[in-house]
Amino acid sequence: MEVQTHSIPLCSLTEWSVRHIQDIFEAPTDEQSLRAISATFAEDLDASINGAPLTREGIKQLVIAMRRSSPRGLKVEWLQAVEASSDPVTNRGGSFGGVYVIRGIQKTLPGSSRPVDFERHKTVTVKIASQSSSLHFDTRRIVNLVFVASDNRVNRQASL
Repeated sequence: MEVQTHSIPLCSLTEWSVRHIQDIFEAPTDEQSLRAISATFAEDLDASINGAPLTREGIKQLVIAMRRSSPRGLKVEWLQAVEASSDPVTNRGGSFGGVYVIRGIQKTLPGSSRPVDFERHKTVTVKIASQSSSLHFDTRRIVNLVFVASDNRVNRQASL
């Protein structure tokens, strides 16, 4: 008798990345956001932000701080994405690059008592790899991350 093993079909690296980043920033609670970070980044993540080393714990701290500066919640808009799967049949790993904007950030500037709206513009390049050889579960995580980010003040006139 032949035993059949079926692997679950995995979405593209782009679909996976878009969903996971939105899950992190747009989660209704900080707890859900932290769970999304754990489901997105490998424990032994190799990462940097604007050229400086960054740990997974550092990512958690940055995300929570950004979420807390957003009384109306954060919203992610993807502007560009490109992927190169190491195995296009299974999509179990490969490289992904993208550009996105996170809206909803507020900051109080020096000398001001009222918060001002900002957007975080990000360019990311990541390596995604499955964390298990099992074909029955999606164990993909980001194992390498390089991103450049800057906060840009929202021009109220332009948004009216």
